[in-house]
Amino acid sequence: MRSSILVFVVLACPLVANGAEQQLTLDAAVDLALTRAPQIAARQAATESAQSLTVSAGRLPDPQIILGIDNLPVEGPDAYSTTSDFMTMRQIGLMQSFPARAQRRSEGTVASAEVTLATAELQATRYEVARSASVSWVRYAATHDSLQRLRTLEVDLELGARAATAALRSGRTNTAEALAADAGVTELKSRILQLQGDLRRERSELARWIGAEAIGPPAQIPSMDELPAQVESLRAAVLEHVSLRPLDAQIAVSQAKLELAKAARRPGWSAEFMYGKRGPDFEDMASLKFNIDLPFFRRNRQNPVIAARGADVRRAQAEREAELQLHQAEFEQMLATWDTTGEQLKFIDEERLPLARARSSAALAAYRASQGDVGAALDAFQAETDLLLERANLQVERSLAWSYLRYLDIAATAGEQKGEQP
Repeated sequence: MRSSILVFVVLACPLVANGAEQQLTLDAAVDLALTRAPQIAARQAATESAQSLTVSAGRLPDPQIILGIDNLPVEGPDAYSTTSDFMTMRQIGLMQSFPARAQRRSEGTVASAEVTLATAELQATRYEVARSASVSWVRYAATHDSLQRLRTLEVDLELGARAATAALRSGRTNTAEALAADAGVTELKSRILQLQGDLRRERSELARWIGAEAIGPPAQIPSMDELPAQVESLRAAVLEHVSLRPLDAQIAVSQAKLELAKAARRPGWSAEFMYGKRGPDFEDMASLKFNIDLPFFRRNRQNPVIAARGADVRRAQAEREAELQLHQAEFEQMLATWDTTGEQLKFIDEERLPLARARSSAALAAYRASQGDVGAALDAFQAETDLLLERANLQVERSLAWSYLRYLDIAATAGEQKGEQP
C-alpha cells in the first residue's frame, strides 16, 4: 500500500504541475498570434513576391530570333524553290530591343517601392494581429473573472435560500420570502449561464488568433495603469503610426509609376541582324537594321497616362492625410477612455465593490439571524451583481484603449521576423 501511494504521488505531481502551467498570459497569447496568424503568413509571401520581382525589373527584354524566307517565287518554273532564284534567301537573325534608359530605371524604382509597400503592409498586419489578440485575450480573461465572482455570490445566495427554507419549516418566515430567495438564486444562475455563453464566444474569438488547442485558463489580467511611454511621446508617435506606413509606401509607388509614365515619352530603339542563305550559285548576304520609336502622338497616348498617374499620387497623399487625422482623433479618444475608465475601476475596486460585498454579507447575516427580510438581502446581491458586470464592461473598454496605446510606438520597435512580438 505504501509503495502504491508513492507511485501515485510521483505520477500525479507532474500532471498537477502541467495543469498549473496551462494558464494563458496576455504576452503568450500575443506571441502565439504573431506566430500563427495566417494574415502574417500571407503578407510575408507578398513581401517575398515583391522582392523576387526586383531581380527582373529594369532589365533589357529578351532577345528574339528571326526565321524566314525572303523573295520566294510562287509562279513560273522556279515556283516555291528556295535555291533557283538569286533573290530568294533563307534568313535567320536576331533582334534586341533597347527601351529608354529612363524607362528601365523607373521600372526598377517601381519594383523597389513595391517591396517597401509589401514590407509596410506586413508591419501593419503584425500590429493589427497583436492588438486584436490582446483585446480578445482581455475580453476572455475579464469574462472568466466575472464568472468566477458571480459563482462566489451564487454560493452565498444558495446559503440564504436554504436558510429561508429552514425558516419556513420552523414557522419563522412566510412562503413569499422563501420563494423570493429561490427566485434570487434562479436569477443569478441565469446571469451565470449568460456569462458562460459569453465566455464560449470570447474563447472562440481568441481561438481564431492562437488556435483552440493553445487556450487554457486565463492568467491574471496585467495592470493597465502604466503606459509604455509618456503621453507626449505617444502623441508624437501617432505621426509615424504603423498604419501610415503602407500609405507612405503607396505614395512612393504612385510617384515611381508617374516617373515611369513620363519616361515612356522618351524613344526606345531596337537592332536586328539578319543572315540570308541563297542558292549554291549565289553569294550569301547579311543585313543590320535599327528601329527607333517615334512618340509623336503624346497628346493622345503618353500624356493621358501621365495625368492618370499624377491623379494617383494626389489620391494617395489625400488618403494618407485622412488616415493621419483619423489616428490623431482616435488617440485622443483612447487616451481619454483609458484615463476615465481607470479612475472608475479604481473607485469600484477601492470603494464601491468592498461596500457592496459588506452590504451583501451583512444583509445575508441579518436575514439568517432573523433580524432582516429577504428583500433587503436580494437587493444587496442584485446590486453587487450589477456592479461586477459593470466592472467587467469597464475593464474590457479600458483594454481596448490600453491595447491601442500599448502598441502605438510599434513604428519604432516593430520587428519583421516571424514570431517577434512588436
